[in-house]
Amino acid sequence: MDRDNIMSKKLRFFSDLLARFVNEIEYKKVFKKLKKHDLMADVDDQRSHHFYS
Repeated sequence: MDRDNIMSKKLRFFSDLLARFVNEIEYKKVFKKLKKHDLMADVDDQRSHHFYS
């Protein structure tokens, strides 16, 4: 029974580690897309301000 408990803890540890790793990758992808979108929005705002002012 003790051996099963140790294996369970190890599996939970690696499962949590994998989940954190995947979440970090997803966070970076989303952040990169949002950052790119914000830069494009800023350029569009500047362009429209130039033409409409």
